[in-house]
Amino acid sequence: MRKPRAASRRGGAPTSGAAAAADLDRAITFSLHLKDPGEPTSASGSAEESRALSQPLTRAELAIRRQSQYAQAVQDIVAFASKNKLAVLDISFAKRRVRLHGAIGQIGKVFGGDASARGLSDLRVPPRLRRWISGVLGLDDRPKLAALPPLPARAPRPVPFDAAAPDAAAAAGLWPRDIARLYGIGAPRGGAGECIAIIAARGGYLPADLARAAEGSGAPFPQVIDVSVDNGRNRFSGGTIEDQEVALDLQVIGAIAPAARIAVYFTDDSEQGLADAVLAAVHDVTNKPSVISISWGVGEDRWSQFALDVMNNALTDAMKLGITVVAAAGDQLATNGEGDDLVHVNYPASSPHVLGCGGTRFSLSADGTAIAEEVIWKEGSLGTGGGVSALFEVPDYQANAGVPPSFSTGKRGRGVPDVCAVAAFANGYRIVVNGKTLVQGGTSAVAPLWAALVALINAQRGRPLGRLNAALYADQTLCRRIVRGDNMAGTIGYAAGPGWSACGGLGAPIGSALLAKFTAVA
Repeated sequence: MRKPRAASRRGGAPTSGAAAAADLDRAITFSLHLKDPGEPTSASGSAEESRALSQPLTRAELAIRRQSQYAQAVQDIVAFASKNKLAVLDISFAKRRVRLHGAIGQIGKVFGGDASARGLSDLRVPPRLRRWISGVLGLDDRPKLAALPPLPARAPRPVPFDAAAPDAAAAAGLWPRDIARLYGIGAPRGGAGECIAIIAARGGYLPADLARAAEGSGAPFPQVIDVSVDNGRNRFSGGTIEDQEVALDLQVIGAIAPAARIAVYFTDDSEQGLADAVLAAVHDVTNKPSVISISWGVGEDRWSQFALDVMNNALTDAMKLGITVVAAAGDQLATNGEGDDLVHVNYPASSPHVLGCGGTRFSLSADGTAIAEEVIWKEGSLGTGGGVSALFEVPDYQANAGVPPSFSTGKRGRGVPDVCAVAAFANGYRIVVNGKTLVQGGTSAVAPLWAALVALINAQRGRPLGRLNAALYADQTLCRRIVRGDNMAGTIGYAAGPGWSACGGLGAPIGSALLAKFTAVA
C-alpha cells in the first residue's frame, strides 16, 4: 500500500500588468481524474488483486464496469463545468478522466488557485467535486523534468563515432540481438501477435535508421505505429540525446521481438502528458499492447501528489488488464543525482505494479560468444539506480527478499530494482541514429530488453503474463544473480550479494529458463 505523502503543487512565477491580463485570458486544457474507492490500489495481497492477476479483465469489460460506476460523477462534473463556463472536451470512463478547457483566469476562480503565466498554484478542488476527484492535471504545463537531468531515466552519455567510419569505430558495441543471444533470449514466434508500447516524452526517429538497424541485426524490423498523445508527436531533431533514446527503445525491441508490433506513444514531459501517455497505452483498444516499456523516470519526491495518484491508478489498471509494465531504475547511482546526500529511487520503477530494471556491465569470453563475468554497472558518476522506496511499503512478493532499511530513512519499503541486464557503454548497445552508428547504454536499454522478452513469452504461451514480479521472486532459477559491485555514490548506496540486492535485483535474465517456466503447460 502506498504510504501517505504531503501534497506538492506547482505554479509559475507571478506576472503583472498587461502581460498578466493576457496570461489570464490564455485558454488551456486540463484533466479531472476520478477517485476509485471501490477498486484497491494496494501493492500487496488483496483478494481482488489476486483475482485480477489470475483472471485479468479485458479493456471492454473494464470500460463497461466504469461507465456504470461513474455515471453520476460525470453528470455532476458536466453540470459544474457548464455553470462555470468551462468546456467539456472529452469523457473517458475507462481512464476515469474528464477533460475541460477554459481561460486560466476563470479556472483560477473556480479552483481557488493563484493564476500565473504557466499555470496555477495552491489549487483547491471545489467542495462539490471533492468526493469524485482524485487529481487535477494540466494546470501547470511546464516540462516535468525541467530542473532534472534530461530524459530518459539516466544521465545520457552517448558515445558518438567519427562520421567517416562510424561502423568500424562502433565495433566495441554489440547489436541488441547479439546481446539478447548472450542472455539466451529468443523464441520461434518472435513475438508474433503481440504489441509492445513505448512511452516517448521527447524526441523522434527516422524510419531509415530502423531499416539500417534491421540490416545490422539480420532481421526485418517490426511494424511501428505512432500514437500522438496531447501535444506529442514524432519530433526527430537530427540525432539529439532524446532522439537517441527513442532509437534505443525501438531498436532494442525490434531486434529481439521482430515479429511483434511496436506502438510509440509520443507525448510531452509535463505531468499531464506523462500520465496521459501511460493511460493511452493501458486503455488502447486499437493496438492493445500487452507490454509497456518506460525508459524515463523521476525521483519519487519530485512528483506532485495529484500526478502520483493518477499514475498509480493507471499502473493498477495495467495490472487488472494483464499488462506487464517495465521501467528503468535510473543511471545516477543510489542518490539518483539529486545532490542532497540521500538515497532516492525513480518512479515509476518503484511502483509495486512495475518490473523495475537495473543495470550491469559484462565482459565476454575470448571467442565473444558468452558472458565471462557480469557485475553491477558503475562508471564514475554513472551507474545503476536502485534502493528502497519512500512511498511504497514492501509488497508481498518481496516479503522474503531481504529488502534492507533505506540508507536515508532507516525504514523498509518496496525495493528497486527487480531485475537487471547490461547497461554499461562498454559492450553496449549498437544503434543507428541519423544514419550513423553509435553505442548507447543505461537502464533505458534494459527496460526495452525485458519488455521484448516478455512479448516473446506472451506470444509463445498464447496469453499475457501480466505482472510477473511474484513469479520471479518465487523461483530463483530464472535469473542469474549478480554478486559483485555496488551503486554507491561516495559512501551512500547498496552493494550486491548472494540474494536480491538494491542495485541488481534478482539478477540478469536466463532466457531459456524464463521461456520454459512461463510457457509450460499445466
